[in-house]
Parts: sequence; C-alpha cells; structure tokens
Amino acid sequence: MKVNYELEGLVANIQDFSVHDGSGIRVIVFLKGCALRCKWCQNPESIESTPEVAFRPRLCINCNRCQEVCEVNAIIASEDGRIDRSKCNNCLKCAEVCPTTALIKVGKLMSVKKVLNKVKSYSAFFDASDNGGVTLSGGDPLHQWKFSHELIKAFRENHIHVAIETCGYANYNIFKRIAQDINLLLYDIKHMDSKKHEAGTGVPNHIILDNLKRIRQEVPDLKCVIRIPLIPKFNDDEENVLKTAQFVNSLGIKQIDLLPFNELPGAKYREIGRGEWEYLNLKRQSEDYLDKLAKQIKAIGLKVTIGGLW
Repeated sequence: MKVNYELEGLVANIQDFSVHDGSGIRVIVFLKGCALRCKWCQNPESIESTPEVAFRPRLCINCNRCQEVCEVNAIIASEDGRIDRSKCNNCLKCAEVCPTTALIKVGKLMSVKKVLNKVKSYSAFFDASDNGGVTLSGGDPLHQWKFSHELIKAFRENHIHVAIETCGYANYNIFKRIAQDINLLLYDIKHMDSKKHEAGTGVPNHIILDNLKRIRQEVPDLKCVIRIPLIPKFNDDEENVLKTAQFVNSLGIKQIDLLPFNELPGAKYREIGRGEWEYLNLKRQSEDYLDKLAKQIKAIGLKVTIGGLW
C-alpha cells in the first residue's frame, strides 16, 4: 500500500495514554469535522471542519493584545468570553498573539508523516499492552476520509494496531475502504428509532444501520464493538437499549460498550462560543441502572463493557 505521507488533514487534538477507546494503551487522534449534530456532543470543538478559536477565561490576564490585532472589533470583555462571535471572522490572529493560551486555535493542519511520528513515539507502550495502538476519533474520521485512509495505511505499514470510532454515516464505498484496512471498528448506535435519531442528531439512522449490516456481510473478520452513548431522556431507556442489543446480536457482533453520560463538556461549549450546553444539568446514570442494563444485554448472549474500559 503506497502511502501519501505529505497529505494534510485537520487535527483537533492528539491524546496520549488512553485506556477507554479500544484495547490496551492507546493514542487518540481527534479529527475535525462531523456530518452529525448531536445535541449532547462530547467534543463540540471537533464538529466543524475548519479551525476555530476557543477562549479559556481562567488563563486570561487582560493584556488586551487580542484587541490590538482584531480588525473587526470582535474582542470584548464580559463574563461570557472575550469574543463577539457575531462579528468574529475566524482569522485566528487573537490566538496567535495570546501570551497565556487563554485564546487558542482549535484545529491544526498536520501531515500524515507528522501524525505518524507522534504516534510512533508511543510504540513501546503499545507493545507492552494488549493490542495497544492508535484510535482515530473526532468528530468522525469518515468526514476527512482520504486523510484518515492514508493515516490508517501508514499505521499499518508501521505495525501499529488501528481502531476508528465512527457512527458510520457516510457513503458505503468510503466506509468499506476505511473499514477493510483497520483492526478494530468502534461503532456508535445512538437510537434504533429513526425519527428519534434524527431529532437528536440531525440525521435519520437508516444509512448507519445499513452500513453496519453490509460491512458485517462483506468484511466478516473485522472485529466490531458497538458503543451506545447513554443520553438521559433520549436513548438510555431499557426498551431502546434492548432493541439495540437484539439488532447487534442478529449481526453476529458479540460486544456492546455502554458509555455512561458524561457531565463535563459544558465548559467546552462556552469556550468555543456555543453558549450553555442544553444537557448541563443532567446526571450520569446510576451504577445500579447501568448494571441492570448490562444484565439485560448479557441475557441475550452478548459481552458488555461499561465506559470503554475493557
């Protein structure tokens, strides 16, 4: 497989020493861009396909260098942040001059070679753990599919275990091209009811479910784990979880990972100017309830993990 090491993609973040997104010790490469608009998104800074500026008020020293370089007068002083998003043209000059990284650029162009070299520096830890390696996440890796595919080829060429996290909302031929070259598919199913799925994510679920069915038929040896992000008042009811498990079981997939609700992303929404997160006051499911869901899934013959810890 010839690899285009010079191809560039937009990377939101690279997180090291993760144990929640696949087997072993992993590096997570968060790519920018996603076709869905999940109301509860845990990584709102990865939704858009362009660089953005984020403001972290705790680091601001009011030096006003950002005001000096802003050509559209979008810098303000308020409790909500320094940027008037209605005026901001996303030139990112403010982040370039900020001495404390209170203003930061989210989204950096990186070549396949640069990402590979970063990931390769952790090879000793991958080798010392059970199938450790790299996981492409986001956003969604299928959004920048050409860049993702070149990364995957580069990782495989260097004997690095590769996983992707995706909801599978893409043209099937693109999805298959990616899936047939990876070691592990972490696949989100957010709701079995298509209308409810569309209400929560902006898109219906038929492409997602159909793509999973086809990939199971055409790439049967690919290891798949289904992930259900449990969102209060949306999809964490017993009926939906059990329907999801039955669908997964019908495809011969043997593991579901329940992802309890994460209460922490609220600060990220404020930092990138998206206002207050509408899920701000909702709470993580109780351990008793998670155990109850897990027992119901196990009863139909599936392995269940909770929180991405395998």
